[in-house]
Amino acid sequence: MSNCKWIGTGDCFLKDVDKSSGYGLEQRLYEHWLDVSKTSGRNDFYSSKERLFFSLCNGYRDILHCNKKPFYLKGPEEDSSIMEAYIMHSLNHLFRTRDLVTKNDSKLAKDLCSAYNENLGGDSFRDHGFTRPKVLILLPLKHIALRVVQRLIKLTPLARKANVEHIDRFLKEFGTQEDEDDEDKDELSHHTLGNLKAQKSSKPSDFQALFSGKRDDEDQFMVGIKFKRRRIKLYSDFYSSDIIVASPVRLVGKISEAQKYKEKDVDYLSSIEVLIIDHADVIAMQNWSHVNTVVEQLNHIPSRRHGTDITRIRPWYLDRCARFYRQTIILGYYSNPDINGLFNHHCTNYQGKVKLVCEYKGVLPKVLLQVRQIYERFDVDSIADADDARFEYFVKKVFPKIKDSVQGGVMLFISSYFEFVRIRNFLKSQDASFCLLGEYTEQSDISRARVWFFEGRRKIMLYTERAHFYFRYKIRGIRNLIMYSLPERKEFYPEIVNMLDVSHNMSCTVLFSRFDHFRLERIVGSAPATRMSTSEKSVFVFC
Repeated sequence: MSNCKWIGTGDCFLKDVDKSSGYGLEQRLYEHWLDVSKTSGRNDFYSSKERLFFSLCNGYRDILHCNKKPFYLKGPEEDSSIMEAYIMHSLNHLFRTRDLVTKNDSKLAKDLCSAYNENLGGDSFRDHGFTRPKVLILLPLKHIALRVVQRLIKLTPLARKANVEHIDRFLKEFGTQEDEDDEDKDELSHHTLGNLKAQKSSKPSDFQALFSGKRDDEDQFMVGIKFKRRRIKLYSDFYSSDIIVASPVRLVGKISEAQKYKEKDVDYLSSIEVLIIDHADVIAMQNWSHVNTVVEQLNHIPSRRHGTDITRIRPWYLDRCARFYRQTIILGYYSNPDINGLFNHHCTNYQGKVKLVCEYKGVLPKVLLQVRQIYERFDVDSIADADDARFEYFVKKVFPKIKDSVQGGVMLFISSYFEFVRIRNFLKSQDASFCLLGEYTEQSDISRARVWFFEGRRKIMLYTERAHFYFRYKIRGIRNLIMYSLPERKEFYPEIVNMLDVSHNMSCTVLFSRFDHFRLERIVGSAPATRMSTSEKSVFVFC
């Protein structure tokens, strides 16, 4: 990618790899991947995105890739390539680990006495963790998990998947999406495409692709996957699973149960060696604190023994250093301070870490209306004071203009729910005429609020980013748009601005500080964002 570059710690990780060694893949896995690539029409395997990202994963550094164009934003090829690479990396890690265990089991079975003495003298037979699960894949929604599991099954060599147990139950619970051979053409199922054409929804295409199908309990799932000699078992017991695919929401529920009930535990998280967080941007829209809770629970000393042979546990598990040997791969469409904070403070792999740094062009050209967009910077010394400084600036500089104006149609767009609550309470204290449209607002109240706002019976509407993410309402009657905080998702900015009613007095005001740099650069571009954050001027106008 011409506008991006990888930076990281340790030796250069972009060096050439030895083709003759199969790029570090187990031989059968490598041959099967080549066959799958040729079947899909990809002839140049060496320079393919799949192979390149796999080589990056195979270095076992922690990875932060937050410029991955997702399938629902017309990026099916890139999304599929990276998904395929991390699946192959996971399978390769599992198969090599299991092969080592099987080899050592054979040695112990042949000559227990000499093998036992060899084990006492070194670490050659220490090939276990506390529990069996080695890979944890965190995903936000069921239909995304469906894509991942179906691709995982397809990429597993035939010798290891003569039978897939409980596949019917899985498809029933997660959907019936076809696992197409040519995923580069389209990531949506034929069934979903038919529905989209039939419905002719007014919602944007990315919304339809991301939230296609059922919405009930879409973020509540957890599946164990076990590889046996010639078969794959879905819904295996977590302690006998090799891979766990789960949503952060569901896993946090399991952690809460373990804390509440003494007979329950989550010790199956004690030996995770590869953690993959895909579509981190969507998870951030749900609740990123769940991810922090899960990561903090990883690689602890288990509360029970779970039938583990203590003499074969790797030393770093016993020394409470397993977190330094865990690889974490975070993938998403964008980064934010929460994602960055997890990467900086909880990803401590001794091999080092790498991340993708990008220059953004911005999305201002996608604003179709001829409207003056006025960016007002408020100054603040520390990020801890940013929320209070933003609120104070709004109360002293922005709200008096709204209060004194007779014109209605004022929309306050707010990114954070906490900011939403704060502004709501402030408007109540001022006896302001306003209505609410948030992610927790009842449907009947939403319909009423939209009508009142359009008819002018309410002067101000509060609208949150998460409400827009989950529902994509088309709000009519907006004449004065005030972005109290910039949206995390850059595509939302032109969507919201383009909802303004065309008139001679329409306006758009955006509040920002230098601590909003991540969001600002995605919207106005990296170079303008740097100038706006450091300039002596505090007001900037885009037309």
